[in-house]
Amino acid sequence: MIKSFLTDPTMLLTGFNIAHYLLDKGYLPADSLLDGSFTAHQTSSRHTNYLINRDRAGALFVKQVQVWDQEKIQTLRTEATCYWLANNEVAYAQLNAFLPAYVDFDRQNHILITEAIDGAINLNDFYLQQQTFPTALAAQMAELLTTFHKPISTTAQDGPSLQLFRRQPPAVFLWSESGFPAYGTQRSEAERQMVQLITQNGDYMQKLADVRKKWAVTSLTHGDIKPANFLLSQSRSEQLAPDQAGAYALRLIDWETADIGDPCWDVAAVFQSYLFYWVVHEPQAGQAGQASSGFTLDTMQPSMRQFWQTYVDRMDWTAEEARSNLLKMVGYCALKLIHTCYESIQQAPVLPMPSARMLQLSLNMLRSPEDAIRSVLSLPY
Repeated sequence: MIKSFLTDPTMLLTGFNIAHYLLDKGYLPADSLLDGSFTAHQTSSRHTNYLINRDRAGALFVKQVQVWDQEKIQTLRTEATCYWLANNEVAYAQLNAFLPAYVDFDRQNHILITEAIDGAINLNDFYLQQQTFPTALAAQMAELLTTFHKPISTTAQDGPSLQLFRRQPPAVFLWSESGFPAYGTQRSEAERQMVQLITQNGDYMQKLADVRKKWAVTSLTHGDIKPANFLLSQSRSEQLAPDQAGAYALRLIDWETADIGDPCWDVAAVFQSYLFYWVVHEPQAGQAGQASSGFTLDTMQPSMRQFWQTYVDRMDWTAEEARSNLLKMVGYCALKLIHTCYESIQQAPVLPMPSARMLQLSLNMLRSPEDAIRSVLSLPY
């Protein structure tokens, strides 16, 4: 069994053989097998994931491609490269404090191993459980992004440590440029409605084209910034005051779509996440005028201001640079809203009302970016 991992380049981990693999690599103590305490909890997304011994010290997170597909192998190698940069390149050393501890990358079997985060809860679950958006967390998110968003010189971009990155714009750029073509054998009714609302509006399409022209390839970007990809310690977060500065041990995971690109795209994703909670979870008036539970825009605006202020300060932008990038970010945020709408309607028979509201908000932000900055994001401009 163990020998097969050394000789078979197409070995896929299973619940039956993963213990032997980790034991052979030296990442699993033998007594955890002998005393029956070994556990492996499997989940799947783009790849197959295992949480090893999650209730014990030294728990591990193991990720492997599900099938030997070149695109999936590439995304896992991309993530492994980000861990390598944080552990080996001075320019990204500060990022290491915001990542799970790196353990190993098995290039032959396409397996990435990191330490698991003790008592981890993702930021989406935290927001929904706590019903609040702490400004301390917003500041930490900004600090985290600036550890890898600083501009890279042209010479450094051509260096061997960054050669794996493809320098491609986000998929939604390509979708909008080509008129949102159907992917797969057929388009759902909800998707047809979404595409029709966008493509039959000439103003909408022109403003999307204007946004695409602003794309710049300057920095390392995560590419998939969303609350579900931020982890924090559940045990700590429950004990500390929500706005206690520096209280949260934040980590950023899932670097599979990282690239050299425009840092404003990651920033836009943070703002888009806040707006998503407002659009989808805004309290609605019910019977007798009573509003349902949810999030109002003013509950998250202080965190948006704190995030932006911290980010601008740590990026050392001038007032003019901040203004220019803020306008660009609003356009990117509008594109992110379209992407989120598309992701939310894959199983919908018709376009749901929250998805339609996302499209309307997207168009409004493109038409009046200054108004969006002041009234929606509540940022100085």
